[in-house]
Amino acid sequence: VLTMGPGDEVFERFGHIAIRVHDLRTGMDTAYNWGMFDFNQPRFLQRFLTGETRYWMQGYPTNQTVAAYRDAGRWVTEQELALTTAQADSLWRLIQWNAREENKWYRYDYYRDNCSTRVRDALDVVLAGTLRRAVATRGHGVSYRSETLRLASAYPVLNFGMDFALGARADDVISAWDEMFIPM
Repeated sequence: VLTMGPGDEVFERFGHIAIRVHDLRTGMDTAYNWGMFDFNQPRFLQRFLTGETRYWMQGYPTNQTVAAYRDAGRWVTEQELALTTAQADSLWRLIQWNAREENKWYRYDYYRDNCSTRVRDALDVVLAGTLRRAVATRGHGVSYRSETLRLASAYPVLNFGMDFALGARADDVISAWDEMFIPM
């Protein structure tokens, strides 16, 4: 798993994450991420603000992905997963299925369905739910609001707007599972 730190742009403040697939037999080395979007989509800003933004999953060569983030001054870390052969094969099949044109699109939700939750959920599937069971009852006393405002603190006007727009449910303490909406 590749985790990329926050950037300077508003949409980069929350970091990013991808699953790296490196096959030593074939030489394939691709970072798959679920954070693809296009500012040029019709009514992008309106759709983003109303929760109707279409995101998609796509793979890019790992070396190009890492270089792009580092060139932008963002840190990149890699966590190698100790998956069994069966789990790794299952994850690869899931990624291939998700990369198909008919499966790659999804309705982005900043808290519940984003690049980070997609990676988390894929790993949980191949781990037969053990990831969720391990963290669902744990937490760090944070809320969606506290994490959002913490990560957007460099933008006071945006921070104020998000604080104003978030409803009361954003103040509920969330589990460590829900905290994984943040890639870092």
